[in-house]
Amino acid sequence: MSAEGRIDMPQSGAAAQTPQERTLSGRLLPWLQSAGLPIALVALVLFFSIKSDLFLTAQNLRNVGLQAAALAAVSCGQMIVILTSGLDLSVGATVALVSVITALAINHFGVAAGILCGIATGVAIGVINGILITWFRVFPFIATLAMMSVLSGLALSLSGGTPVTGLPPEFTLLAYSRIGGVPIPLIVSVTVLVLAFLFLRYLRLGRYMYAVGGNRLAAILSGLNVSAVIITAYAMCSACAAVGAIILSARVGSGQPSLGGSLPLESVAAVVLGGVSLFGGRGSVFQVAVGVAFVSILSNGLNLLNVSSYTQMMVVGATLIVAVTFDQRFVARV
Repeated sequence: MSAEGRIDMPQSGAAAQTPQERTLSGRLLPWLQSAGLPIALVALVLFFSIKSDLFLTAQNLRNVGLQAAALAAVSCGQMIVILTSGLDLSVGATVALVSVITALAINHFGVAAGILCGIATGVAIGVINGILITWFRVFPFIATLAMMSVLSGLALSLSGGTPVTGLPPEFTLLAYSRIGGVPIPLIVSVTVLVLAFLFLRYLRLGRYMYAVGGNRLAAILSGLNVSAVIITAYAMCSACAAVGAIILSARVGSGQPSLGGSLPLESVAAVVLGGVSLFGGRGSVFQVAVGVAFVSILSNGLNLLNVSSYTQMMVVGATLIVAVTFDQRFVARV
Protein backbone atom coordinates (compact mmCIF):
# COMPACT_ATOMS: atom_id res chain seq x y z
CA MET A 1 0.00 0.00 0.00
CA SER A 2 1.34 3.43 -0.91
CA ALA A 3 1.68 6.43 1.36
CA GLU A 4 -1.59 7.88 0.05
CA GLY A 5 -3.49 4.75 1.03
CA ARG A 6 -3.74 3.31 -2.49
CA ILE A 7 -3.20 -0.37 -3.10
CA ASP A 8 -0.58 -0.89 -5.81
CA MET A 9 -1.60 -3.83 -8.01
CA PRO A 10 1.12 -5.77 -9.84
CA GLN A 11 1.21 -5.16 -13.58
CA SER A 12 1.18 -8.03 -16.06
CA GLY A 13 1.54 -8.63 -19.78
CA ALA A 14 2.68 -5.89 -22.10
CA ALA A 15 2.16 -3.22 -19.44
CA ALA A 16 4.78 -4.87 -17.19
CA GLN A 17 7.41 -4.89 -19.95
CA THR A 18 10.22 -2.37 -19.93
CA PRO A 19 10.65 -0.16 -23.04
CA GLN A 20 13.68 -2.23 -24.02
CA GLU A 21 11.68 -5.46 -23.76
CA ARG A 22 8.84 -4.03 -25.81
CA THR A 23 11.30 -2.87 -28.49
CA LEU A 24 12.97 -6.28 -28.63
CA SER A 25 9.59 -8.04 -28.76
CA GLY A 26 8.37 -5.72 -31.50
CA ARG A 27 11.42 -6.55 -33.59
CA LEU A 28 11.73 -10.25 -32.84
CA LEU A 29 8.13 -11.37 -33.36
CA PRO A 30 7.77 -9.96 -36.91
CA TRP A 31 11.14 -11.48 -37.81
CA LEU A 32 10.08 -14.87 -36.48
CA GLN A 33 6.81 -14.63 -38.38
CA SER A 34 8.51 -13.91 -41.70
CA ALA A 35 11.68 -16.00 -41.39
CA GLY A 36 10.74 -18.71 -38.89
CA LEU A 37 9.04 -21.11 -41.30
CA PRO A 38 11.65 -20.87 -44.11
CA ILE A 39 14.32 -21.67 -41.52
CA ALA A 40 12.23 -24.59 -40.23
CA LEU A 41 11.73 -25.77 -43.83
CA VAL A 42 15.47 -25.84 -44.47
CA ALA A 43 16.01 -27.71 -41.20
CA LEU A 44 13.30 -30.21 -42.19
CA VAL A 45 14.93 -30.85 -45.56
CA LEU A 46 18.33 -31.38 -43.90
CA PHE A 47 16.81 -33.75 -41.34
CA PHE A 48 15.06 -35.97 -43.88
CA SER A 49 18.03 -35.93 -46.26
CA ILE A 50 20.18 -37.31 -43.43
CA LYS A 51 17.60 -39.86 -42.29
CA SER A 52 16.71 -41.18 -45.76
CA ASP A 53 18.91 -41.68 -48.81
CA LEU A 54 15.82 -41.55 -51.03
CA PHE A 55 14.67 -38.10 -49.97
CA LEU A 56 16.78 -35.97 -52.33
CA THR A 57 16.43 -38.26 -55.36
CA ALA A 58 14.86 -36.78 -58.48
CA GLN A 59 11.98 -39.23 -58.39
CA ASN A 60 11.10 -38.41 -54.80
CA LEU A 61 11.29 -34.66 -55.42
CA ARG A 62 8.86 -35.13 -58.32
CA ASN A 63 6.59 -37.05 -55.96
CA VAL A 64 6.72 -34.16 -53.50
CA GLY A 65 5.74 -31.80 -56.31
CA LEU A 66 2.81 -33.99 -57.31
CA GLN A 67 1.65 -34.31 -53.70
CA ALA A 68 1.93 -30.57 -53.18
CA ALA A 69 0.07 -29.60 -56.37
CA ALA A 70 -3.48 -30.21 -55.18
CA LEU A 71 -2.76 -28.91 -51.68
CA ALA A 72 -1.27 -25.72 -53.13
CA ALA A 73 -4.40 -25.01 -55.16
CA VAL A 74 -6.74 -25.67 -52.23
CA SER A 75 -4.57 -23.72 -49.78
CA CYS A 76 -4.47 -20.75 -52.14
CA GLY A 77 -8.25 -20.54 -52.03
CA GLN A 78 -8.30 -21.07 -48.28
CA MET A 79 -5.89 -18.15 -47.89
CA ILE A 80 -8.20 -15.83 -49.82
CA VAL A 81 -11.09 -16.67 -47.50
CA ILE A 82 -8.97 -16.35 -44.36
CA LEU A 83 -7.76 -12.93 -45.53
CA THR A 84 -11.38 -11.77 -45.19
CA SER A 85 -11.44 -13.18 -41.64
CA GLY A 86 -13.39 -16.24 -42.79
CA LEU A 87 -12.83 -19.99 -42.95
CA ASP A 88 -13.92 -22.73 -45.34
CA LEU A 89 -14.21 -26.21 -43.85
CA SER A 90 -16.05 -27.51 -46.92
CA VAL A 91 -13.03 -27.60 -49.24
CA GLY A 92 -12.54 -31.34 -48.74
CA ALA A 93 -16.19 -32.13 -49.53
CA THR A 94 -16.00 -29.72 -52.47
CA VAL A 95 -13.08 -31.73 -53.82
CA ALA A 96 -15.11 -34.94 -53.48
CA LEU A 97 -18.22 -33.57 -55.21
CA VAL A 98 -16.25 -31.89 -58.00
CA SER A 99 -14.32 -35.12 -58.53
CA VAL A 100 -17.55 -37.08 -59.00
CA ILE A 101 -19.25 -34.47 -61.21
CA THR A 102 -16.13 -34.01 -63.34
CA ALA A 103 -15.82 -37.77 -63.89
CA LEU A 104 -19.51 -38.12 -64.78
CA ALA A 105 -19.35 -35.16 -67.16
CA ILE A 106 -16.16 -36.44 -68.83
CA ASN A 107 -17.76 -39.83 -69.47
CA HIS A 108 -20.77 -38.15 -71.11
CA PHE A 109 -19.43 -34.98 -72.76
CA GLY A 110 -15.65 -35.25 -73.02
CA VAL A 111 -12.61 -34.02 -71.10
CA ALA A 112 -12.89 -30.28 -71.77
CA ALA A 113 -16.59 -30.11 -70.92
CA GLY A 114 -16.05 -32.22 -67.81
CA ILE A 115 -13.31 -29.93 -66.50
CA LEU A 116 -15.50 -26.88 -67.12
CA CYS A 117 -18.39 -28.55 -65.28
CA GLY A 118 -16.11 -29.24 -62.34
CA ILE A 119 -14.86 -25.64 -62.13
CA ALA A 120 -18.42 -24.31 -62.47
CA THR A 121 -19.56 -26.62 -59.66
CA GLY A 122 -16.82 -25.28 -57.43
CA VAL A 123 -17.75 -21.66 -58.12
CA ALA A 124 -21.43 -22.38 -57.41
CA ILE A 125 -20.56 -23.99 -54.07
CA GLY A 126 -18.50 -20.97 -53.09
CA VAL A 127 -21.26 -18.55 -54.01
CA ILE A 128 -23.71 -20.51 -51.84
CA ASN A 129 -21.26 -20.43 -48.94
CA GLY A 130 -20.79 -16.70 -49.36
CA ILE A 131 -24.54 -16.04 -49.48
CA LEU A 132 -25.12 -18.09 -46.33
CA ILE A 133 -22.46 -16.08 -44.51
CA THR A 134 -23.38 -12.59 -45.76
CA TRP A 135 -27.12 -12.59 -46.46
CA PHE A 136 -28.22 -15.05 -43.76
CA ARG A 137 -25.57 -14.07 -41.18
CA VAL A 138 -24.42 -17.65 -40.54
CA PHE A 139 -20.97 -17.89 -38.98
CA PRO A 140 -18.38 -19.15 -41.51
CA PHE A 141 -17.50 -22.11 -39.30
CA ILE A 142 -21.13 -23.28 -39.08
CA ALA A 143 -22.02 -22.50 -42.69
CA THR A 144 -19.08 -24.36 -44.21
CA LEU A 145 -19.33 -27.22 -41.70
CA ALA A 146 -22.97 -27.74 -42.68
CA MET A 147 -22.08 -27.40 -46.36
CA MET A 148 -19.40 -30.06 -45.89
CA SER A 149 -22.07 -32.51 -44.77
CA VAL A 150 -24.39 -31.58 -47.65
CA LEU A 151 -21.67 -31.90 -50.28
CA SER A 152 -20.37 -35.20 -48.91
CA GLY A 153 -23.87 -36.69 -49.00
CA LEU A 154 -24.44 -35.37 -52.52
CA ALA A 155 -21.16 -36.84 -53.75
CA LEU A 156 -22.06 -40.25 -52.32
CA SER A 157 -25.56 -40.05 -53.79
CA LEU A 158 -24.40 -39.16 -57.29
CA SER A 159 -21.73 -41.85 -57.34
CA GLY A 160 -23.72 -44.52 -55.51
CA GLY A 161 -20.93 -44.68 -52.96
CA THR A 162 -18.47 -46.13 -55.49
CA PRO A 163 -15.75 -44.54 -57.65
CA VAL A 164 -16.78 -43.25 -61.08
CA THR A 165 -14.46 -45.12 -63.45
CA GLY A 166 -13.99 -45.39 -67.21
CA LEU A 167 -12.23 -42.06 -67.65
CA PRO A 168 -10.35 -41.66 -70.95
CA PRO A 169 -6.54 -41.94 -70.94
CA GLU A 170 -6.09 -38.35 -72.13
CA PHE A 171 -7.49 -37.16 -68.81
CA THR A 172 -5.60 -39.49 -66.50
CA LEU A 173 -2.33 -38.83 -68.33
CA LEU A 174 -2.57 -35.17 -67.33
CA ALA A 175 -1.41 -36.13 -63.84
CA TYR A 176 1.81 -37.73 -65.04
CA SER A 177 2.73 -35.81 -68.20
CA ARG A 178 5.53 -33.26 -68.04
CA ILE A 179 6.47 -30.04 -69.76
CA GLY A 180 10.20 -29.43 -69.70
CA GLY A 181 10.56 -32.14 -67.08
CA VAL A 182 8.05 -30.47 -64.74
CA PRO A 183 4.80 -32.36 -63.96
CA ILE A 184 1.70 -30.68 -65.38
CA PRO A 185 -0.15 -30.67 -62.00
CA LEU A 186 2.73 -28.69 -60.50
CA ILE A 187 2.60 -26.21 -63.38
CA VAL A 188 -1.16 -25.82 -62.85
CA SER A 189 -0.79 -25.20 -59.12
CA VAL A 190 2.03 -22.68 -59.63
CA THR A 191 -0.16 -20.91 -62.19
CA VAL A 192 -2.97 -20.70 -59.62
CA LEU A 193 -0.57 -19.22 -57.07
CA VAL A 194 0.77 -16.65 -59.54
CA LEU A 195 -2.73 -15.60 -60.59
CA ALA A 196 -3.71 -15.24 -56.93
CA PHE A 197 -0.63 -13.11 -56.28
CA LEU A 198 -1.44 -10.82 -59.22
CA PHE A 199 -5.07 -10.58 -58.13
CA LEU A 200 -4.28 -9.67 -54.53
CA ARG A 201 -1.40 -7.36 -55.39
CA TYR A 202 -2.64 -5.38 -58.36
CA LEU A 203 -6.44 -5.58 -58.56
CA ARG A 204 -8.68 -3.36 -56.47
CA LEU A 205 -10.90 -6.26 -55.45
CA GLY A 206 -7.87 -8.07 -54.05
CA ARG A 207 -6.96 -5.07 -51.90
CA TYR A 208 -10.58 -4.89 -50.76
CA MET A 209 -10.21 -8.41 -49.34
CA TYR A 210 -7.33 -7.26 -47.15
CA ALA A 211 -9.41 -4.27 -46.07
CA VAL A 212 -12.45 -6.38 -45.15
CA GLY A 213 -10.34 -8.80 -43.13
CA GLY A 214 -8.28 -6.11 -41.46
CA ASN A 215 -11.19 -3.96 -40.28
CA ARG A 216 -14.66 -4.84 -41.52
CA LEU A 217 -16.36 -1.88 -39.86
CA ALA A 218 -13.92 0.55 -41.46
CA ALA A 219 -14.50 -1.14 -44.82
CA ILE A 220 -18.27 -0.72 -44.46
CA LEU A 221 -17.89 2.93 -43.46
CA SER A 222 -15.65 3.46 -46.47
CA GLY A 223 -18.48 2.39 -48.74
CA LEU A 224 -17.19 -1.04 -49.74
CA ASN A 225 -19.71 -3.69 -50.72
CA VAL A 226 -18.48 -6.13 -48.08
CA SER A 227 -21.01 -8.81 -48.97
CA ALA A 228 -19.86 -8.89 -52.60
CA VAL A 229 -16.22 -9.08 -51.53
CA ILE A 230 -16.89 -12.00 -49.19
CA ILE A 231 -19.02 -13.89 -51.73
CA THR A 232 -16.26 -13.44 -54.31
CA ALA A 233 -13.67 -14.75 -51.84
CA TYR A 234 -15.64 -17.92 -51.16
CA ALA A 235 -16.31 -18.43 -54.88
CA MET A 236 -12.58 -18.19 -55.56
CA CYS A 237 -11.82 -20.56 -52.69
CA SER A 238 -14.16 -23.24 -54.04
CA ALA A 239 -12.88 -22.70 -57.58
CA CYS A 240 -9.35 -23.38 -56.31
CA ALA A 241 -10.66 -26.48 -54.52
CA ALA A 242 -12.15 -27.58 -57.85
CA VAL A 243 -8.74 -27.26 -59.49
CA GLY A 244 -7.31 -29.43 -56.73
CA ALA A 245 -10.11 -31.95 -57.28
CA ILE A 246 -9.32 -32.22 -60.97
CA ILE A 247 -5.63 -32.77 -60.23
CA LEU A 248 -6.42 -35.51 -57.70
CA SER A 249 -9.03 -37.14 -59.96
CA ALA A 250 -6.51 -37.35 -62.77
CA ARG A 251 -3.99 -38.92 -60.39
CA VAL A 252 -6.36 -41.65 -59.15
CA GLY A 253 -7.98 -42.09 -62.56
CA SER A 254 -11.55 -41.89 -61.29
CA GLY A 255 -14.13 -39.74 -59.57
CA GLN A 256 -13.85 -40.47 -55.86
CA PRO A 257 -16.70 -39.54 -53.47
CA SER A 258 -14.30 -39.83 -50.53
CA LEU A 259 -11.53 -37.71 -51.98
CA GLY A 260 -10.03 -34.78 -50.06
CA GLY A 261 -10.97 -35.79 -46.53
CA SER A 262 -7.74 -34.43 -45.03
CA LEU A 263 -7.61 -31.22 -47.08
CA PRO A 264 -9.51 -28.95 -44.65
CA LEU A 265 -6.92 -29.58 -41.94
CA GLU A 266 -3.94 -29.57 -44.30
CA SER A 267 -4.99 -26.40 -46.13
CA VAL A 268 -5.59 -24.46 -42.91
CA ALA A 269 -2.29 -25.80 -41.54
CA ALA A 270 -0.39 -24.70 -44.66
CA VAL A 271 -1.98 -21.24 -44.58
CA VAL A 272 -1.47 -20.60 -40.87
CA LEU A 273 2.01 -22.12 -40.79
CA GLY A 274 2.90 -19.79 -43.65
CA GLY A 275 2.08 -16.82 -41.45
CA VAL A 276 -1.36 -15.84 -42.73
CA SER A 277 -3.35 -14.56 -39.76
CA LEU A 278 -6.58 -16.33 -38.84
CA PHE A 279 -7.83 -12.89 -37.76
CA GLY A 280 -7.72 -11.75 -41.39
CA GLY A 281 -6.11 -8.88 -43.22
CA ARG A 282 -2.53 -10.20 -43.21
CA GLY A 283 -0.74 -12.72 -45.40
CA SER A 284 0.72 -13.37 -48.84
CA VAL A 285 0.77 -16.04 -51.53
CA PHE A 286 4.49 -16.60 -50.98
CA GLN A 287 3.82 -17.45 -47.34
CA VAL A 288 1.20 -19.98 -48.39
CA ALA A 289 3.62 -21.56 -50.88
CA VAL A 290 6.18 -22.01 -48.10
CA GLY A 291 3.50 -23.47 -45.83
CA VAL A 292 2.43 -25.93 -48.54
CA ALA A 293 6.06 -26.95 -49.08
CA PHE A 294 6.49 -27.52 -45.34
CA VAL A 295 3.36 -29.69 -45.00
CA SER A 296 4.15 -31.67 -48.18
CA ILE A 297 7.78 -32.29 -47.29
CA LEU A 298 6.81 -33.24 -43.74
CA SER A 299 4.30 -35.78 -45.04
CA ASN A 300 6.70 -37.18 -47.65
CA GLY A 301 9.57 -37.46 -45.19
CA LEU A 302 7.45 -39.21 -42.60
CA ASN A 303 6.30 -41.66 -45.27
CA LEU A 304 9.93 -42.43 -46.14
CA LEU A 305 10.59 -43.08 -42.46
CA ASN A 306 7.61 -45.48 -42.37
CA VAL A 307 5.64 -43.34 -39.93
CA SER A 308 1.97 -44.35 -39.93
CA SER A 309 -0.66 -42.07 -41.42
CA TYR A 310 -2.34 -41.79 -38.02
CA THR A 311 0.82 -40.44 -36.46
CA GLN A 312 1.21 -38.03 -39.37
CA MET A 313 -2.24 -36.62 -38.63
CA MET A 314 -1.18 -36.03 -35.03
CA VAL A 315 2.00 -34.29 -36.16
CA VAL A 316 0.13 -31.98 -38.56
CA GLY A 317 -2.44 -31.19 -35.87
CA ALA A 318 0.27 -30.40 -33.34
CA THR A 319 2.09 -28.07 -35.75
CA LEU A 320 -1.21 -26.31 -36.43
CA ILE A 321 -1.75 -25.76 -32.69
CA VAL A 322 1.73 -24.26 -32.38
CA ALA A 323 1.15 -21.99 -35.39
CA VAL A 324 -2.24 -20.76 -34.15
CA THR A 325 -0.84 -20.14 -30.66
CA PHE A 326 1.98 -18.04 -32.11
CA ASP A 327 -0.47 -16.21 -34.37
CA GLN A 328 -2.68 -15.25 -31.44
CA ARG A 329 0.25 -14.04 -29.34
CA PHE A 330 1.69 -12.12 -32.27
CA VAL A 331 -1.58 -10.39 -33.11
CA ALA A 332 -2.21 -9.59 -29.46
CA ARG A 333 1.17 -7.93 -28.99
CA VAL A 334 1.68 -6.11 -32.27
